[in-house]
Amino acid sequence: MQHIFVLGDQLNLQVGPLSRADPAQTVVLMVESIAHGTARPYHKQKLALIYSAMRHFKLTLEAAGFTVSYQACETWEQGIAAHLKTYPAATLELMQPADFGIAGLLEEIATAHGGRLEIVENELWLSKDADWQRFAKGKKQLRMEFFYRQMRLSTGWLMEAGEPIGGQFNFDADNRQPPPKDHIFPPKLFFSPDELTRQTIDWVIECFPDHFGTLEAFNWAVTREDALTALEHFLDYRLENFGPYEDAMLSSESQLYHSLLSPAINLGLLTAREVCEAALERADRVPLSSLEGFIRQILGWREFMRHVYNAKMPALRSSNGLEHFAALPDLYWTGQTPMNCLHRAVTQLLEIGHTHHIQRLMVLGNFALLLGVEPQQLNEWFLFGYVDAYDWVVTPNVIGMSQFADLGGFTSKPYIAGGAYIDRMSDYCAGCQYDPKRSSGATACPFTTLYWDFIDRHSKRFAGHPRMGMAVNAWKKRDETDKTAILERAGEIKAQLAPRD
Repeated sequence: MQHIFVLGDQLNLQVGPLSRADPAQTVVLMVESIAHGTARPYHKQKLALIYSAMRHFKLTLEAAGFTVSYQACETWEQGIAAHLKTYPAATLELMQPADFGIAGLLEEIATAHGGRLEIVENELWLSKDADWQRFAKGKKQLRMEFFYRQMRLSTGWLMEAGEPIGGQFNFDADNRQPPPKDHIFPPKLFFSPDELTRQTIDWVIECFPDHFGTLEAFNWAVTREDALTALEHFLDYRLENFGPYEDAMLSSESQLYHSLLSPAINLGLLTAREVCEAALERADRVPLSSLEGFIRQILGWREFMRHVYNAKMPALRSSNGLEHFAALPDLYWTGQTPMNCLHRAVTQLLEIGHTHHIQRLMVLGNFALLLGVEPQQLNEWFLFGYVDAYDWVVTPNVIGMSQFADLGGFTSKPYIAGGAYIDRMSDYCAGCQYDPKRSSGATACPFTTLYWDFIDRHSKRFAGHPRMGMAVNAWKKRDETDKTAILERAGEIKAQLAPRD
């Protein structure tokens, strides 16, 4: 008998060992661990999504003729031990886990209980380790754009005769528009939870009552069939306008033109390849800037971050090059703040377990960076707060990209901005008591104030920086009275946001 071990983020019959296995000769091990759910105060919707998706995948496997050894228990070790008690000395075949350290841990457990773990390639990814090694060899700087170009050349996607269609690889400069005020967004897709999902939701509420977020608005695909429906809905209704409005933020619209497919892709319900290929089939019906922007998020950003994570762990997780040690404000748990942008972002997260990439990077991440929050605290918050969060994707994005804690290992500058950026890309400021144009005084936008406070704190480090030097020089030229007022206001903001015991 063949024994295949399937993790909760590998729920796919189309790739890997499962795609080649004879169901009549295969036992599939799945471990549903409560301890894994209690390791952090994970968003209730994330827990309901993962556990429901696993339980549904068990049914899918059984319908396909597989024998499923589904171990619902306290820990992974208990589940593996129970399986090896039933099937002594079995060799468990497992696709390479995405998160750092998991493979070694599972190997130790299997060996300790008389079995063996055989790690094979994880075929859910678009790129291989050899692609990364070819790209990274001899490079002092690692940049996503150039890895993305290599992958475009390798796949041939959006290429013609060895050149990018449209004459350039990246159309990001065209994709920074706010929607018109009278813009009508397409309908949203709603999934009514089936009986198994409703049971799982009730179980999560019972077992994890104090965890982050709410479950009232649960609306995630938990099966491959639902995930394929979500993919088609995005392609039919949202891909066309994804590009120009992908960075926009609106108080009344949580999805805009984003796909919301990352939870399904990260679980394995969809493969990155089939998502990209399905989008590419619409090339004659959607603007190139939208199609390229979507492909870049998956083929470029997602794959690049996975390789950076593998290359830089475990040191990346503890990086704190800017020496930031402030505590994460309480508002990140409650959403209770007069800053409308932060209130909207956190409230949306609590309700649905998701915000899009600009809310993550330029509102939630930007504010923590300007405030000087310890990167590891923010990283933990992102890991438990989002339904699509896994260590392999969150840690490089938060520690490296958002918080610049590795001092530019794979990014060229800190992603910081004052209130003017948020005002330009959203309607948040219109409903806020703070003025994004002001940097001092009681009505000054905290983003704007803290932007200059950040520049002051790190002026020596960034004085000669090619992309930050202008801001440092502008700060040095400001009137001393203005600078004093800004720094005093920054101190007040920090004191007000310090967590209360």
